[in-house]
Amino acid sequence: MLAKSYIRKEQPKKIAAWLKQNTESLSKLYDKLFMCTAFQMANTIATTISMEHELSTKPIIQRARQMSKQVYVPQTLANNQMQFRLFNQETVLKPTQFGVLEPNNGEILAQGADLTIVPALAVSLDHNQRIGFGAGYYDRYLAKVTTMSISLAMSPILFSETVWQVDDHDQPINQIIY
Repeated sequence: MLAKSYIRKEQPKKIAAWLKQNTESLSKLYDKLFMCTAFQMANTIATTISMEHELSTKPIIQRARQMSKQVYVPQTLANNQMQFRLFNQETVLKPTQFGVLEPNNGEILAQGADLTIVPALAVSLDHNQRIGFGAGYYDRYLAKVTTMSISLAMSPILFSETVWQVDDHDQPINQIIY
């Protein structure tokens, strides 16, 4: 068993190195998402505004808008909770203490989006488990809403089996695209 803290420490380095060298593979990963039924059928899509060292969500946001879908991005709240707000031309973004851009205004998504793209540092194919960034925002969110959850898995984050401890509050992902 690998400790989640170890995975959270090591994975960003692997991801950053992979992103620099695999633009063609990355393009194929986005294409798989765009062709999947969940993306095609969704009217509302929840996703993050990615940071430099993460899988870029710009292509996802752009494609969703081209297809006239509503895009929502997370805003963190007290007690490690989050809500999603509509992301459009009127959205004012502000950086958090960690440098993550979040919406400061916009319509709040009252229920789960049709599709939620869930960020991950590691995902397992055997039980669709994931390791996020450690605060549990997405696990809490996914436990209380109905949504189709998808994680995009570049090769460095893909594990054939869950090699870390799965906790009671950990929420599996509905689909992993790799």
